[in-house]
Formats: sequence, structure tokens, C-alpha cells
Amino acid sequence: MSDKFTRNFKKKPTQHTLKGPRESVINSIHMLYSLGYAEIAEWTPLEPTDIPGEVMTTMTKYWLLP
Repeated sequence: MSDKFTRNFKKKPTQHTLKGPRESVINSIHMLYSLGYAEIAEWTPLEPTDIPGEVMTTMTKYWLLP
């Protein structure tokens, strides 16, 4: 993209959160990686929630928007 095109755009964050059983969250991370949407290293470490057996992770994606 040329500098002239992107200078009128600002980086806007969008935060994604995955919550659920550990296996489902890991599978979702790998699926988003295989689709080319997010690198595995972009996700925070899995952390337990208040619900037994549930974990969560977050990732922030930045978009160039006017």
C-alpha cells in the first residue's frame, strides 16, 4: 500500500476472546492460524476462568480504518 493511501487511515484495535474447554480453545487457535487470520504466538497464555474446566485467551488485531 502506498503511503499516500494509508496516511488517512488509523490503526483501530479489535480484541478477540476465546473461552471454553482447553481442547476447544486450542483447536480454535489452530483453526484461525490455518486460515491465515492469527499467529499462534499472538494469543495470550491460556488462563483458567471461574468456571471449572474453562480457560480463556485474548488476541488483539489491528485494522487500518478511515
